[in-house]
Amino acid sequence: MSNTEIPQPIAWFGPHLTGRELEHLRGVLDRQYVNDGPLAREFERRIAALVGARHAVAVTSGTAAITLALMAAGIGPGDEVLVPDLTFAATANAVRLTGADVKLVDVEPVRFGIDPDGAEAAIGPRTRALVTVDVNGRGADYGRLEPLCRDKGLVLVCDAAEGLGSQHAGRKIGTFGLASCFSFSANKTITAGQGGLITTDSDALHDRLRELKDQGRRHGGTGGDDLHPVMGFNFKFTDLQAAVALPQLDEIEQRLAAANRRDGFYAERLANQPGLKLPPFDEPGEVRQWTDVLIDNRATVSAALDAARIGHRAFWFPLHRHEPYAADESLFPNSTDISRRGLWLASRFDLTTPDFDRVCSVIVAALRR
Repeated sequence: MSNTEIPQPIAWFGPHLTGRELEHLRGVLDRQYVNDGPLAREFERRIAALVGARHAVAVTSGTAAITLALMAAGIGPGDEVLVPDLTFAATANAVRLTGADVKLVDVEPVRFGIDPDGAEAAIGPRTRALVTVDVNGRGADYGRLEPLCRDKGLVLVCDAAEGLGSQHAGRKIGTFGLASCFSFSANKTITAGQGGLITTDSDALHDRLRELKDQGRRHGGTGGDDLHPVMGFNFKFTDLQAAVALPQLDEIEQRLAAANRRDGFYAERLANQPGLKLPPFDEPGEVRQWTDVLIDNRATVSAALDAARIGHRAFWFPLHRHEPYAADESLFPNSTDISRRGLWLASRFDLTTPDFDRVCSVIVAALRR
């Protein structure tokens, strides 16, 4: 490439469509039933089978999934829910939608999940539930958190938005706690544009989720003279969304394998670089949604990537820095430090070896400058 040639941009991530979505969408349109129907049920069955759960209920978003899982478990006004400080705002916002209060807990510094010791210390008289976050496909410390919740009588709901297809401690993400909640937004392994899903082994929770997502009806209806025996809402996942997601689900194993190859390449090229730390990648079956690193001088590396037209994203601000959840920063040293240094690297499934070489060359040069 000449000195004057502008390099082609490398996108950070994005929807990975297969080309078969139009065929599925055309089938939905030809049937003239675009609501929550047979394709949505097929999508639920296939995700349940992938995860290894008895039930799956598709809803409008990952946020709605967390909210409805908590509501179905009886969480509401007057209750307090523990939430990790390092997560996307949706995790805490979903709790607020139930009417419950959020109590933030710092995270542990290695895998970035909620700190079990901090969670236990935070339990108070109104604490009724704990929401974990499987950050970037890394399972939270369920070996300690599940017994803690059983002993303290807490509902355990898992925000598994970034964990589809990943494993922890020999179990699939999506099989921990009372319920696990997935997202199918644009930057996930499988996307429906938007959408979410709850997995659970509880028959009772499954039935209540069906009621909550469809105006109190457990088995759907006509929209006319249906009985609505309990209160519910409208959080239905449509066949149009399922038509977009199902062809991608056919490729799930290839996408998970591509993610592991991507992480392996970055790990090899970026090992032992000054000021850069790769989170551990030593758990069998674990799959990262994106490649993440911790960089002491993140601003320098970010500026170099910007100049090279290479996509990347800084970690979320910790929740305590957002006005609705403002709290004393000294209570959250780990989430504050991780947020300051964390960077998601270009992680598309279609990155080529020259792409990886280019990304790593820019990072290494910036680190050594």
